[in-house]
Amino acid sequence: MTTAGNPWGCFLGYLILGVTGSLASGGGGDIINGEDCSPHSQPWQAALFTENEFFCGGVLVHPQWVLSAAHCFQDSYTIGLGLHSLEASQEPGSQMMEASFSIQHPEYNKPFIANDLMLIKLKESVSGSDTIRNISIASQCPAAGDSCLVSGWGQLIDGRQPQVLQCVNISVVPEEICNAFYAPVYHHSMFCAGGGQDRKDSCKGDSGGPLVCNGSLQGLVSFGQAQCGLPYVPGVYTNLCKFTDWIQKTIQDS
Repeated sequence: MTTAGNPWGCFLGYLILGVTGSLASGGGGDIINGEDCSPHSQPWQAALFTENEFFCGGVLVHPQWVLSAAHCFQDSYTIGLGLHSLEASQEPGSQMMEASFSIQHPEYNKPFIANDLMLIKLKESVSGSDTIRNISIASQCPAAGDSCLVSGWGQLIDGRQPQVLQCVNISVVPEEICNAFYAPVYHHSMFCAGGGQDRKDSCKGDSGGPLVCNGSLQGLVSFGQAQCGLPYVPGVYTNLCKFTDWIQKTIQDS
């Protein structure tokens, strides 16, 4: 897959994703050691396309708004909703929506890679259905050990492309471990999950996709190590509990 603003790479021996160049070049993507999601079990999952090419994930958080990672920003988007397979553009229950505009968080990249979220407004509201439904954002911040599910499309660990949306269960990592791994860039707008011996992980093209804990949207895939799925190395997620006021105000004011 191409990359659309992926922060996945290595910097000074530390685990940073998307340093020089990759932030502007696009995003591949894979769930590592996951499995096929049950069809439409993640009805809030969105797929971001530009020029008919998938590049990032997203999450429907309002009938007319999709949340994604700020590093996935593009000049224009087509948003796929209700999709199980990216190959099925006419999949029953799916909709391809055009975006009006997108708004990155004003403090994105201040400091480097922090505050990695943006809102995308659809040209029209979507009606809820069995295959398309928005999800509420967690009001409480994550706790170490919370069990969560991350989903996305993209290249698998063996290099193949999945036919359908992939899901994997991972756990939230203690803040001190996250900080130790990502000390050069760690910021309170982030938290870590995954990194167990089972090597379950998100990866590049999963950027902007949902991490759901206890039935609420807890995080967005943000960045991690250049090589995904290493044992005992967690991935980094945008900590959405820190941004509920900005999200609500932006939607109300726009």
